[in-house]
Amino acid sequence: MNGDEFDPSGLTALVVDDNHFERGISLDQLRSMGFRRALGAANTMEGWDTLKKANPDVIMLEWFDGAGDGLDFVRRVRQSEEAPNRAASIFMLTSRGALADVETARRAGVDGYLRKPISALALQQRVRTVVTNPQPFIATPTYVGPCRRRRRPDLNYLGPRRRLDDAADASLDDAEIEVKAQLARASVAALEAHAKALTSGDAKAARHVFKAAQGLIEVAEQIGDAMLASATREMARYLQAQGATERLDPEVVRTHVAALHQLAHLPHALGGEREAVAKSLKRMVDKKLRQLASDAA
Repeated sequence: MNGDEFDPSGLTALVVDDNHFERGISLDQLRSMGFRRALGAANTMEGWDTLKKANPDVIMLEWFDGAGDGLDFVRRVRQSEEAPNRAASIFMLTSRGALADVETARRAGVDGYLRKPISALALQQRVRTVVTNPQPFIATPTYVGPCRRRRRPDLNYLGPRRRLDDAADASLDDAEIEVKAQLARASVAALEAHAKALTSGDAKAARHVFKAAQGLIEVAEQIGDAMLASATREMARYLQAQGATERLDPEVVRTHVAALHQLAHLPHALGGEREAVAKSLKRMVDKKLRQLASDAA
């Protein structure tokens, strides 16, 4: 399979999630992507048995706590001689959003981190990237899993190059940049999933969207992405002004989310383009709120 084509029809996927409803959604998303064989398991014990029998190429795993810990499952896949494919692509599924959690999952050996609820588009993009362009698999005394170093220069990275053949700059290391990028995109995907379900006059759905927007603001501030935080605040401003009423236009919300998705994927080195996206969102919100004030007058 090359990078220009993505045909997962010959691949097997395994979803390990104790939530029957969410597990079913993930399986449906994988099948709609083209996976002819998508299997589910309700816990890590069942997941391990299925893994040994089916030898999946892609594993989507809920972050279980306590007995049957999800991180232990990842480490078992990566390190156990019983695992049929130690290099299988593993995605951690979770509602957790702290940088420390993302880093912990990364060090356990996951290929990606997807924050719930997961949009079909975000899932397809991540799975396609990992399957068509996998990182080299490495095994050392302290780490087993996909190589955590970038394969190509990353324009998101503005910090010091710590390899001997890199020019010195100033700021973050490779791993931290990747963790922050994953967390931002996962949070936007969660907001996107809520916005997709939004309909006019649905107060409950509107509150879910607003809560997801607040969560994205917190994440953007945590990872130091001022542009993403500012753009999301504009969305929150529109949501607060319209309230959980029929005045809230779902299409406006989804347009705004699409722009946030673009912003989260634009490299920080493209500061001008990112600023243009953020300013366009502010203009859109200003226009909508002026219309609201005019209608109320």
